[in-house]
Amino acid sequence: MNRRALILDELGLSPVWVRKEILAELQAKPVEPVHVAVASNSPAPRPQGFSPVAVAAHQALAPLVSSPAKFTPPPAQILPANDPVEDERSLRIARMNWEELNAAVSTCTACPLCEARQKTGGQTVFGSGPMQANIMVIGEAPDADEETQQTPFLGDAGKLLNNMLATIGEDEQVYKANILKCRPPNKRNPQAAEVLQCAPFLKRQIELIQPKTLLLTGRFAMKTLLESDEPVSVLREKLQQYKQIPLVVSYNPSYLLRNLPDKSRAWHDILRLKAALKNSRH
Repeated sequence: MNRRALILDELGLSPVWVRKEILAELQAKPVEPVHVAVASNSPAPRPQGFSPVAVAAHQALAPLVSSPAKFTPPPAQILPANDPVEDERSLRIARMNWEELNAAVSTCTACPLCEARQKTGGQTVFGSGPMQANIMVIGEAPDADEETQQTPFLGDAGKLLNNMLATIGEDEQVYKANILKCRPPNKRNPQAAEVLQCAPFLKRQIELIQPKTLLLTGRFAMKTLLESDEPVSVLREKLQQYKQIPLVVSYNPSYLLRNLPDKSRAWHDILRLKAALKNSRH
């Protein structure tokens, strides 16, 4: 019987004409029941009553039918863990005392800024101010003058900051530091990789100084400690906290020199800082 006849018979389309000698041979053979494994979600098998030709076709194809292979899901993707070298570095920095921390900053080679520093004969800017500080002011990165004098917040921007703090009587017990301890070339903004390497130094400084309040100036300082992408204009509107230390977000003094209308807003930030400092003393 040809393939077309088999298909028609299987579909229940009859009559199908079969040569007498083939039909007699098929009818002479005992019909064995066909057992087909059916999955629970498969359609029910065709009921009994197949024609001899259909049964013969099933018997011929039975050895070729096997249970579907068991599905094996692919192995779960394992994401790489944090770099253990960097983790160990951060832990080591977190255990340093003040002298060890200062030495580690001055000899740091963790990012390409050290190469620029070595080529130009520059030096790191660790920070300046008393260890028993009421306020710790944190900026972004030193400029050329600050690198030379190893003091953050110099020039007109530094004078503006000092005057604002003097109006609340807090221009002396202030420690000043930057996120980056090296000067970026061409006064560019800090890069993410540079901030990542310098952040452990800054965080250890805060832990050792334990200031009564923190003043973050600019979005890079804010993003480093608060880990927020909100703009300065939003986060400055209320008092924040860093490890239970009251924290005030404000504009960078150099920004205020270029945007005078925001000076009045920065003055409200200083008043908020004064109130937080007063509450910390009670």
